[in-house]
Amino acid sequence: MRKTLFIVGCIATLLLGACHGESNRPVATGEGKIRTINAIPTAPAILFLIEERSVAAAEYGTITGESVFDNFEYIFNFEAVLPDNVLQQRIASVPVKVETDFEYTFVITGDLAAPDIIVWEEEIRRWQETETTFLARFGHTAESLGPIDVYFAAPGIAPAVGQEIGTLTFGELLPPTDLTPGEFVYTVTTAGDPGDILFTSGVLSPAPRAGLLITIFDGSENDLSPYSASIAADGGGISSLPDANAVSTIRFIHAAATLDASDVYTDELLADQILSNHANRDATDDIELASGSYTFTYTSVGNVGSVIFEGTGTVFAASHNQLYVIGANDNLVSFIRIPDRRAVETLVKLTFIHTAINHPFVDFYVVEAGTDIADVFPRFFSVSPIGAPLSANIEVGDLELYLTVAGEKTVVAGPLAITTALGDVLEYLSFDNVDPATADLVLIPNP
Repeated sequence: MRKTLFIVGCIATLLLGACHGESNRPVATGEGKIRTINAIPTAPAILFLIEERSVAAAEYGTITGESVFDNFEYIFNFEAVLPDNVLQQRIASVPVKVETDFEYTFVITGDLAAPDIIVWEEEIRRWQETETTFLARFGHTAESLGPIDVYFAAPGIAPAVGQEIGTLTFGELLPPTDLTPGEFVYTVTTAGDPGDILFTSGVLSPAPRAGLLITIFDGSENDLSPYSASIAADGGGISSLPDANAVSTIRFIHAAATLDASDVYTDELLADQILSNHANRDATDDIELASGSYTFTYTSVGNVGSVIFEGTGTVFAASHNQLYVIGANDNLVSFIRIPDRRAVETLVKLTFIHTAINHPFVDFYVVEAGTDIADVFPRFFSVSPIGAPLSANIEVGDLELYLTVAGEKTVVAGPLAITTALGDVLEYLSFDNVDPATADLVLIPNP
């Protein structure tokens, strides 16, 4: 494996003039593959282009799928939304000659405004049908970590000196390793200290002739552990690898005005109480709860014989989960969503969930402070209380939020004055007010 580091801040200006369309080239004599990894924890999705052609958008902590291109030299470009811009801006450009039967992985690291691009170059493995092994490759893309040791062994085998696949520093990729199929656990430790376990995956069962790339990342606000990992299979199949030791969490949000304060249980037998006196507009902290399917039973406070509401839901593994109850007592519903809490340095994220049932359909406005909404279009149109949560990136500065009757300028809630800054992650719910003609917009802070 050959690794190339491009300090793109020094060369992007020189290359930019050559980035406007592909020049005439001779006939291709072969093909190679390309993909990219976004390893900047606070970055938005980064657009990966070959010349001016979009290839993929890489969210943080992900490995994009492979794309096949002819064996020519190209300018590879990277674009992202930067502060004070609504459109993608060019942040890096690097030249690479794609060789026949080679794969190139572009790892984006460092400062978003002037990132470093590390290129992992490897020969593509051409399998024979009689081969029974698989190929594993391991990278290091967690910038906060120093040197690490990587283990890939059967479940139950503890890391031990001399049993590691190899040692990595940030930005490196180990040479490919051939292994016999079976059950494996991916484990990362501090280099030279097998007892200092940093990350452990669940059980993996690679198939014969599979080609795997596994790399570790710094965890984000969406992760339950300090580190996460991703796995990509040659030819497709990309997923995250959550920490096997992480316990999922759930957060309860009471958004049903007619539902009395309740005790909440996680089983039909009402033996496992998880909350007491959970009242309207309450948003709990994150509570650890194993993943799986549950019946959530709401009873009158202190009275297990008085069941008010039962809802079923799935707590997703290795995730923060949020459970909402909305509606009226004769039509209560609940749902679970996985929130996006990751802060992005160039964006303000806003999610709106309409739970005020006195107002079947509303429009949601985000405007600069002092703006008359009479001539402004809503950010979200005709939102119903049983609709999905809606998300958008909004402006930085002094803003006002409004709810109106859908299709009208009749104000139901607002103006609610807010001041936003880059990196904010905001969630607003609409709640019923004692005055049925109005509603309240309430910020639900992240735990």
